[in-house]
Amino acid sequence: MNKITKLIILIFLSCSVYFIYQQTKNSVVTITNIGDNLALGINPYGIKETSYSDYIKDYLNKDTEKVIINNEFSNKELSIKTFLEQVKNNPILKKKLMESNTIILNIGYNDLLYKLSLKEKIDSSTLNEIIREISNDYNELIKEIRKYYKRNIITIGYYCSNKNDYYLNKGIRKLNETLSQTNEIEFIDTYYLLSDRTKYFPNPNINYPNRLGYQQISEKIIRKILEK
Repeated sequence: MNKITKLIILIFLSCSVYFIYQQTKNSVVTITNIGDNLALGINPYGIKETSYSDYIKDYLNKDTEKVIINNEFSNKELSIKTFLEQVKNNPILKKKLMESNTIILNIGYNDLLYKLSLKEKIDSSTLNEIIREISNDYNELIKEIRKYYKRNIITIGYYCSNKNDYYLNKGIRKLNETLSQTNEIEFIDTYYLLSDRTKYFPNPNINYPNRLGYQQISEKIIRKILEK
């Protein structure tokens, strides 16, 4: 292969890489963010502020012309079952799922709180039964989402509660374990990520992190997005 041929191939490869880069740089990225108060960005003082999705948008905007974060299906009372019904019956949501590049799920904690509240007595056997019920509902939700969306699902786990409740915190750990073992999702652990409560939770009365905590979560999500 002579020098001229090598030069032509090198120029061709360089142009191809540049073209692909420009196509990626100027693309539109749509992220559908689904969850409860954590997805909404509630801060340690109960005020809606900056969520992990905002930090993700700021980061991706450096190389992408337009980043759309869709938060319209997040609300503080969201549970697995209520969202499952929305996926089944809401044509707008189905369309949004099909248009998404990435889905972020932060869901299951409200289900755990509600099911615990229904029990007069909690023991390990009762807790295991609750986690099995949540796991079944969650798997059904993922299966339903997959009818309309085939790309990356990133699920955010739950961190320790500020309540001194043995079975609640044990339930959170078991819930995280269940979610992390779901084959269809990419799991992000926050239980250990945000374990330093003095650093991330300045208000002991409200169990939502400060901006630094949301940034830590966003960095984990960004890595998952870039891996794909």
